[in-house]
Amino acid sequence: MTTTPYDRVAYPTTVFAQTNPERLAVLAHLAGLHPVPPQEARILEIGGGTCVNLLAMAAMWPGCDAYGFDLSETAIARGQEIVDASGLTNVTLAVEDICEAHHRYPAGAFDYVIAHGVYAWVPDHVREATMRLASHVLSDRGVAFISYNAMPGGHVRMIMREMLLDAIGEIDDPDQRIAAVRDFLEDYARARDGDEPLATTLRQQTGNMLQRPDAVLFHDELGPCFNPQRLLDVAAEAHANGLIFLTDAGRNRQLDGFVADGADMPDDPEGEVLLAASRDDYAALRYFRQSLFVKQVPDRRIDAMRIANLWLSTKIKRQDDGTFVLGDDVITINDDGLADALTRAAAAYPQRVPINTITSDPKLLRVILQLYTEWYVALHPAPAPFPSAPAEKPCSGALVRGMLKLGDTTLCTLDHGVIKIEQSELRSLLMAADGTRTVDEIGALNTGIPPEDTLAALTACCGKALMQA
Repeated sequence: MTTTPYDRVAYPTTVFAQTNPERLAVLAHLAGLHPVPPQEARILEIGGGTCVNLLAMAAMWPGCDAYGFDLSETAIARGQEIVDASGLTNVTLAVEDICEAHHRYPAGAFDYVIAHGVYAWVPDHVREATMRLASHVLSDRGVAFISYNAMPGGHVRMIMREMLLDAIGEIDDPDQRIAAVRDFLEDYARARDGDEPLATTLRQQTGNMLQRPDAVLFHDELGPCFNPQRLLDVAAEAHANGLIFLTDAGRNRQLDGFVADGADMPDDPEGEVLLAASRDDYAALRYFRQSLFVKQVPDRRIDAMRIANLWLSTKIKRQDDGTFVLGDDVITINDDGLADALTRAAAAYPQRVPINTITSDPKLLRVILQLYTEWYVALHPAPAPFPSAPAEKPCSGALVRGMLKLGDTTLCTLDHGVIKIEQSELRSLLMAADGTRTVDEIGALNTGIPPEDTLAALTACCGKALMQA
């Protein structure tokens, strides 16, 4: 058995929304490409730990084929335990080395390839193998997602890493390493008189690091490999392997792969958008990137009409003064019709509404596209794969029940999110709703929820994307 650092300290894997094939498909669609619909796609997750992120996708789309692997036997064993408890039949997990995985997976076998949290945390030869593998397995219509610590923010993180490694010295025990790191960070985070701007930046980064779970600190900051990447270098490596930079999946980065509105198309569109994005990385002191790659040449013009046949969901809330809020952000929608449509869409969340029922006006579609890039709305290639109301025989998601069976309190929802459920009554209700009983029959069971409240409780579960169609 090969023991990895991830066998010593389990990494807290969870869902990562930016990897969702629906998101990747929308971005490919914006570039005039024709990605495979996620519900019938073949998906590969590289170095996914327990692959819970992948399992959440498999639960969303029973018609997809989901494959995942990791070098950690402990992580894959846990993932397989969840698969078995959930009864998912469209998932295949394996213990595999990235450098050898091309022997296991045929050329062009996958429509979506995900390598999240791998590329900048492995030795050079493994990083090169990751890109080769992504190109090898990606189908002609496919989209690959590769995330990494980016430059120039990576320089700041490398300074912090050097200080942390000095602080822990020769300590090998994981708990003692983490304790020593936290002691150092708590002391270093305090501002000093006469701090130079760089010191202030480092102390701000220290505050962010203190918010991370112990296991994330152990692996992300203290692991044996830490190699932040320049976007231009990643794109060059991709290009050498037959892949083309599409765009980025991050907030306000989703149009990085497109030529600015109104600008003439340059002779080298890919080179132009990469150079502009790289310059912005340095202007913004960017720390992280989520780059997408394809094999077909994308159209780099921004054409808002391409979203007209997509679907929209949103959580923005309209206030009494007419503004909308999401988190700490306050935005104003000047078009009354669009504002009313977004209000209705928010009321239907997590369900989705067809954009063509909201507007066909190119100017308003451009507004929606801008809202999308800023993450105030989400765009989808299809309706929600989960119901808005309980079926005659309600059925909670297979992964939901599987995780409940294993005693997990943080569950994966059918909109590729997570929710914490600790109430025993609600846990019992979700287990009882297995598709074999009517609402009345579920209400007759001793779930702890009054029979007359069962339908309302199941309807609320639909509103949290916990029920399958």
